[in-house]
Amino acid sequence: MCGQETMLLNQLLVSPKTSTRLLVCDPFRIPDEGELVKEVIGLANADVDGPRYILFGVNSAAMEGSGIVGIAENAMADLKKAHRLISSLIEPVLHLAFIFDRINGKLVGALEVDGCDEGPYVVGQNFSEKLSHGRCWIREGRNLRAVERDDFASVSAPEMEEEDEEPSDQGEPPTIEVGFNNQPACKLLEMPLTDTSNPPFPHVIEESKQPVGLKEAIKNTIETVTAQVLRLRPVADHGVVVETDDSSESEALFEDANNHYFFEEKALQLNLSVCNKSAGEVKDVRIKLGFPRLPDFDIAERIHTSPFDQRTSNTSKNISYPDVHRCDDAILVYSSIGALASDSPASAFKCPIRLAVGPEMQGRKIAIRYSLRGQNNRSIAKGLLKIKFGKIAA
Repeated sequence: MCGQETMLLNQLLVSPKTSTRLLVCDPFRIPDEGELVKEVIGLANADVDGPRYILFGVNSAAMEGSGIVGIAENAMADLKKAHRLISSLIEPVLHLAFIFDRINGKLVGALEVDGCDEGPYVVGQNFSEKLSHGRCWIREGRNLRAVERDDFASVSAPEMEEEDEEPSDQGEPPTIEVGFNNQPACKLLEMPLTDTSNPPFPHVIEESKQPVGLKEAIKNTIETVTAQVLRLRPVADHGVVVETDDSSESEALFEDANNHYFFEEKALQLNLSVCNKSAGEVKDVRIKLGFPRLPDFDIAERIHTSPFDQRTSNTSKNISYPDVHRCDDAILVYSSIGALASDSPASAFKCPIRLAVGPEMQGRKIAIRYSLRGQNNRSIAKGLLKIKFGKIAA
């Protein structure tokens, strides 16, 4: 075996035994194909980045040393055959590789599970009663837990329809790196949530049942009462008694104030950094992003100014805001970046997009699919990014 694989096995031997990214199998009992399928799916769905491993030939209960006990030659041959079968039983496609070597004269092997960015991963076809099509698991530390595919709704990136590409004789596409904010190498961003428990128009207005001027009521109650439970995009509260002859104007004012609160005042602002790692300029670069549609997650289609701020023009503030389109299962964001000089990072958006994120997203991840096109509509890059939403900031 090559030195690189031996080095990897040695690194696994000193890693924490049985974690979210490493499972050490009982060396005295070789698991069957069904058990391995479940373990591979569980590791592939685990909330970690990079490759994951199943290690064979090591006694994890050993108190001293590396715990190497080795496995028999015929068992190693069976494992090499099994990993090909496992690959055919899982969807979407995973990158599986089996590596092995003799360490201290004993056979040690590892099944590498890589390319885990297209999940959730499930059983792709009926194999047995316990391995029926669509079954799904996730590894969390030492535990392997059965889950439903829908549990991964917040992680899955939506598919994006491919655009027609004009024939090109420009050779290999440039190397483009895309990351969060001003760090092109940052592929996972952690964002704390904002406290959205104090929206405009709480129930106290309705409960008072006193006729009151609409604008005066809003000014008196906005940001002062926390009685209303968060709704990501609240509708007008028809229970409020107001002095106005134009109900549509009243409802518009309610909606404008709510949109300003959730999509601007309490929104999370997000930008991406795009860096051309190739020699030479790349012209006419455009980016397309696909976000999942989720109940407690949304993206503003424009900047929402306060209805009480007459100094700010909606039109002028939205000139540089990206194009945002909501589909049935995705939110698509488009932006023109222009020319990318070599090794000179540029922002994907002239104006950051606004994310409205409710409390149900706390602790959850979303995956974002991106694609870039250049001159003559040529596809030049595509990939995935992830955001993890943390606790509500104090």
